[in-house]
Amino acid sequence: MGLTFSSFVHAQKVIVLNLNDAIYPSTADYINNGLDKAAEENAVCVVLKINTPGGLMEPTRQMVGKIMNAPIPVITFVTPSGAHAGSAGAFVTLAANITAMSPGSNIGASHPVLQGSIPDSIMNAKMTEDASAFMRSIAEHREKDTTLVMQMVTNSRSFSAEQALANNIIDLQANNLNELLKEIDGRTVHLNSGKNIILHTASAEVENIEMGQKLRFLTYLSNPNLMYVFLIMGLMGLFFEFSNPGGLVPGIVGLVCLILAGFGMSVLPIDFTGLALIIVAIILFVLEIKFQSYALLSIGGIICLFLGSMFLIDETPSIDVLYISLSVLITSVLIISAFFIFLVFFGIKAQFSKKKTGIEALIGVRGIAMETLSPEGRVRVNGEFWNAIAEEGAIAAKTEIEVVSINQFKLTVKSVPLIKN
Repeated sequence: MGLTFSSFVHAQKVIVLNLNDAIYPSTADYINNGLDKAAEENAVCVVLKINTPGGLMEPTRQMVGKIMNAPIPVITFVTPSGAHAGSAGAFVTLAANITAMSPGSNIGASHPVLQGSIPDSIMNAKMTEDASAFMRSIAEHREKDTTLVMQMVTNSRSFSAEQALANNIIDLQANNLNELLKEIDGRTVHLNSGKNIILHTASAEVENIEMGQKLRFLTYLSNPNLMYVFLIMGLMGLFFEFSNPGGLVPGIVGLVCLILAGFGMSVLPIDFTGLALIIVAIILFVLEIKFQSYALLSIGGIICLFLGSMFLIDETPSIDVLYISLSVLITSVLIISAFFIFLVFFGIKAQFSKKKTGIEALIGVRGIAMETLSPEGRVRVNGEFWNAIAEEGAIAAKTEIEVVSINQFKLTVKSVPLIKN
């Protein structure tokens, strides 16, 4: 038939996955599903292209376990130049059978951090020890330089591609995917199952598997900034609906936003103290509208909103990406605060301003004495005739008058002096 074993081997498929965002549960689903699909299609290997700032530790552990126990070889590739495998990304990178980087990329700075506060020494030690043990187990399993690899966790150290290669942290450098596939061609990879696989990748078919729209959407919803914006929009929508029942649109929009925020809160480590403070802030704003406190309730609401936003993300060993951007936080607090201060201002202004409806709206309005008031008689105000009594005892007919007060539909008026030129 003209086909040789060699030509059959060279027709192997390489599956390429991409880790280009922060690591969330949806990220782990994408990587794990991609590895399963590659195994089902008998791919020669999987290349995981990495450019990530880090992420949650739990999905990171899931991915590391999946990579280390994969039934086919996994090659991690920090690319392109300028990319980095930061924090949690370093754990994923070093878990692979073969690790590569593009010149100009970097790896490391994997010390766990507590977002939202300064950790105490005991908690910091526990977190660091846990992350160190995790990194050490990966490095020892992949026969890397444990001393330097451990410094990524203990000293937040980062390495360039050149440094990583020189110190046995990675296996090779490559400028692009084609160069990588040529470099690893013919290498033997030992799998956890005990199999030894010889890679034939130089002319292999390359198939890219992108993250599906559903997982991509869930990744967006997992972003702390987007979750926070949805939470604030949802609470404001419900506020408008309860303030003006029957509008429907604010209530529907608010409910949808809260559902979307709820997914983010189910994925992210939420501090319920922060969430409670945000809800208290909205309640205080509502009370300010219902019961005029001359901005005292609004000030309390602003303080609760700011503190709640600061504490919303729980103190957890996140890897540098699980926090609400200060610019997003301050902008949201300022907009909401300005809105309620605006309402309070006009509420106070309306309270002290002259009434514009009802009979009391006539106070201060000018008219004409239709007859001599001595002291009582008829006047015309706003085109209507009223019984009136002269404040000064007598007012001549046709004199311009001004309403001073009203008592049982009888006006008390005073004459308006003529202004001489």
